[in-house]
Amino acid sequence: MIKGPKILRIGQAEENDVRFLDSDIGPAHAEIFIDNIGNVFLTDLGSRSKTFVNNSAISDPVILQSGDKVRFGSSATYDWEYYIHGRRSERPTEPTKPSTTTSNKTSQSQPTPKRDQATSAKNDTINRDLWVILGAIVLLLFLLNVITG
Repeated sequence: MIKGPKILRIGQAEENDVRFLDSDIGPAHAEIFIDNIGNVFLTDLGSRSKTFVNNSAISDPVILQSGDKVRFGSSATYDWEYYIHGRRSERPTEPTKPSTTTSNKTSQSQPTPKRDQATSAKNDTINRDLWVILGAIVLLLFLLNVITG
């Protein structure tokens, strides 16, 4: 659960707190502000493809209410209640198609917090390093066997 005051920046750019890898999402698409008493404000940052609350485009900051559905662009839905409060939305979710970027066909429309991407990249690096070390050990054992006959 995120407590205020806190600003969460949302968009494609790497420095955002919540990233969408979707060509329909701007680098700095929107932001969420959580105040000291737990109010959650959503602001579109002048994005070209708009930010929607309950299928209505917003132009001014809005206070999100429990059950409000948030969408960025044409298809990137965001379960803000789960991300901020740790609970699922009270209203049933309408199915949406996953969105992709032209450069990354596997990216889905769900947000990826920076820390998850950083952890994943770090784990990939560690796994690659471990395979290199394992390969070197196998090669050394093979050479040792050849030399000692």
